[in-house]
Amino acid sequence: MSNQASYLDQALTNVSTSWVNSDRDFISDLIFPEVLVKKPTFQVGKYGKDSLIIPSSSVRAGEAKAKRVTLTRGYDTLGPLNEHSLSDVVTREDYQLTDEPFEPESDAVENIHQKMALIDENDLATQLSSTSVITQNTTLSGTSQWSDENSTPFQDIKTGAQTASFKKYNTLFMGSEVYDNLILHPELLDRIKWSQTGVITEEAMLALFRPFGIERIVVGRAQKNTGKEGTGTNTFTSVWGKNAWLGYVTPRPGRKEVNGGYKFRLEDSREVTKEVKNNPPLTEIVVRDQYDHIIMNTECFYLIKDAVA
Repeated sequence: MSNQASYLDQALTNVSTSWVNSDRDFISDLIFPEVLVKKPTFQVGKYGKDSLIIPSSSVRAGEAKAKRVTLTRGYDTLGPLNEHSLSDVVTREDYQLTDEPFEPESDAVENIHQKMALIDENDLATQLSSTSVITQNTTLSGTSQWSDENSTPFQDIKTGAQTASFKKYNTLFMGSEVYDNLILHPELLDRIKWSQTGVITEEAMLALFRPFGIERIVVGRAQKNTGKEGTGTNTFTSVWGKNAWLGYVTPRPGRKEVNGGYKFRLEDSREVTKEVKNNPPLTEIVVRDQYDHIIMNTECFYLIKDAVA
């Protein structure tokens, strides 16, 4: 037998495999804009709807007194904001497997950030999917679901848009499963059949619903693995599920602005710490932050539950 050459395995530095969601897959910060606060407990000013009431008359004559109007003002006390924290460890073997000592530490931080972002996205989707929270809603079933070619998604979204009270919905958002069904739906395709492309893109879909006040379409593409940890069984599902929403999202958070909700975050609360331990030898990486997604006005949302089967 001829002698065989012996090779030392080398880790490639320009190729690797990582199962993570990309930043553009997450939409929670687009639906609930971030607002920084200085203390964990805080107050948000609120005004009543008195300014929309038309007095019986503003006319006065002679020495009559001007008719008095009212404006109710108050505060909502919110908080305390919850602390969110996760940790990971870097072992001695992790350091030995790379030429760059800080790479396994940055991998641990990235892993924690990915999990925290996924938790946040899932928690917000769960809140907004509840019909007891978003009381303006409809639930589709059977042939009314948009996965059925005989359903009427255009009419359903039009009906939802017309339920808006004072602030008209300006955002249509949904999970990727819902979007994938909509772009192939005969009713929508029929409405753009004379266009140049004849294909439902986000811009083409936006053009269909813009007459109802929709200015933006947002698709949540983040996925979660619901397989049981340690079994090797992986089951991937959409974080935003099979639902769609109409909502009003303020272009810029500010005073006297109405919005469905915000992500309130404590200033300077984000931090990453590490602690070296010797029994066993490892470095513990801890990431912490302090924030919460808080719904401010449920009437700014309309839920279409089980939009697809």
